[in-house]
Amino acid sequence: MIGISIRANWDFKKVLNSILDLNLDLCEIQLENPIFKFQEYRSKAIKLINKLYSTDLLLSFHLSFIDVNIASLDNSIRDYSSRLLSKEIKFVKKWKPLYIVVHTGKISDTFYKIPSIKERAHKQQFKTISELMQTTSSYSIPLAIENRQKSMTAGLIENINDIHYYNHLFPSLYFLLDLGHLNTFYSDSKTLIEDIESICDLPIIAIHLSNNFGKDTHGSLEKGTILIKELFLKVQCLKKKYLIIENNSLKDTMQSLDFLQNKVMGKT
Repeated sequence: MIGISIRANWDFKKVLNSILDLNLDLCEIQLENPIFKFQEYRSKAIKLINKLYSTDLLLSFHLSFIDVNIASLDNSIRDYSSRLLSKEIKFVKKWKPLYIVVHTGKISDTFYKIPSIKERAHKQQFKTISELMQTTSSYSIPLAIENRQKSMTAGLIENINDIHYYNHLFPSLYFLLDLGHLNTFYSDSKTLIEDIESICDLPIIAIHLSNNFGKDTHGSLEKGTILIKELFLKVQCLKKKYLIIENNSLKDTMQSLDFLQNKVMGKT
């Protein structure tokens, strides 16, 4: 199944008709969009989601980007973040999401180099994921956690080994593999493909698709160092996942959609 991410900075109402005209199976909606943040816009947001839900499109939701704090060393910040994300899960349950995704937490690179602090951050994230999974399980909604890109701070789930580690901790937790994020850690596309192939048997529910030249720019699929065609040819299991194009603009998204459908997936 192929879908797109409705980005937080997009004008939801403006792009809605364009989205409905595309040949899509699903939409992943980012709840960081201001339309969900202010009470005076909330009724409009609900009407727009209802319009999508009334079609054949399936829906999934990306929780707010405050999820970076789910591993916060400050207990009050971690607790607040967990409660806010749980509230968002309750908000979207009426649309029967295919899955709900949250970013992995992160801490400063300086702290991450101190073993005791690194361990504490993982324990904080473990607690938050446990709380969120309890909420999603009560509504029978799969929860997925997304790998983070290379930056000045350290994500607790960045690489293939991190995914294996959390799969061991949470066998029923799903993962959303962001190719653009993962590519920021590689200079060799061949190695990237081999590493992705090694996690095919893990519960990866969806793939975020974008391309880049080593920095997370959310570029179109044809522009970057990820060999998209070769990746899908070699790692056939990817075609069985929910494939979510995550580009900055709707124009790039439409170009990537055409590339994916006609040059990668073999549709005519």
